[in-house]
Amino acid sequence: MTSTAVSVPMPSIPRKRRSPEEIAAAAEVEGPRRVLLAAPRGYCAGVDRAVIAVEKALEHYGPPVYVRKQIVHNLHVVSTLEEKGAIFVEETDEVPEGALVIFSAHGVSPAVVQSADDRGLRTIDATCPLVTKVHREAVRFARDGNEILLVGHEGHEEVEGTYGEAPDHTTIVNNPAEARTVQVRDPDKLIWLSQTTLSVDETMEIVSILRERFPKLQDPPSDDICYATSNRQAAIKKISPQADLVIVVGSANSSNSVRLMEVALEYGAKASYRVDFANEVDESWFEGVSTIGLTSGASVPEVLVREVLALLAEYGYADVEEVVTAEEDILFSLPKELRATLKEKGDVSRGLGGRGSRPNQ
Repeated sequence: MTSTAVSVPMPSIPRKRRSPEEIAAAAEVEGPRRVLLAAPRGYCAGVDRAVIAVEKALEHYGPPVYVRKQIVHNLHVVSTLEEKGAIFVEETDEVPEGALVIFSAHGVSPAVVQSADDRGLRTIDATCPLVTKVHREAVRFARDGNEILLVGHEGHEEVEGTYGEAPDHTTIVNNPAEARTVQVRDPDKLIWLSQTTLSVDETMEIVSILRERFPKLQDPPSDDICYATSNRQAAIKKISPQADLVIVVGSANSSNSVRLMEVALEYGAKASYRVDFANEVDESWFEGVSTIGLTSGASVPEVLVREVLALLAEYGYADVEEVVTAEEDILFSLPKELRATLKEKGDVSRGLGGRGSRPNQ
């Protein structure tokens, strides 16, 4: 008789937190404790649309539904959808032939679309419409003989998808240092595009350097940086000068969440940290802290922010002031492949994704 070793994971033991009294005794707090809660924050229309697309696909086609890459960059969202029957894969060749695969909100290159077609996969394209706009711009400008300088982070899924639309005409510019050294074929036929989730300030710094080197550099016809990214950065810029501490709720691979943390420090916050969940907040951050700024990235459900607020209240930060810098009312229709199924099934429950549609999720 042979035996097979079974690995049993050790249960996680919650870290013992220091009490509010211990934190208060560690450093004196000047002034009342309060939270400045950024608005807008959390889900944007493109994220909401993509998440609904997976949920509706599971509801009407049944599990498993395959998703290439993370549908949005948030651990909670991904794990919740996995529990419902979604299977996340890195590439389409991991999907059984003939199965259903959903492309994430970040978009894919034509090569990925072709790969799915070659395998006979049924597809739903949940690419954010604002990313699709950048893809179309890349195709059009390349067709007209322009060279494209794509401002973005090489390796990010969105940048890979946009670059893949016109790889022979596109050069990725990651940072100001690369903007100072990038070489182009024809400075008279040059246009810049950008990843939608970048820091507005850093993007403009890079473009300024490029324009100084290439005076005839053309702008895209409309701003590529997503409205939600811009709005969330504007809100944290207003809060940060007053904040001893800024907490950003969002995942490490969420570009816009990481940028929020960086923007907070640039605009005066004394400290800034990013967490996925409330249990990652270190109570020692509260020592000597009077004002805490709180926000969340564009792929973060509001429930995660509420859990952080509940923790802050336990430590005396129950006074919450919402700082509103913009109102968002943008809605996007669900992917066309899914709309046809919903119409056929008579499902009129959710045909749009956008701000305000999920206030408590």
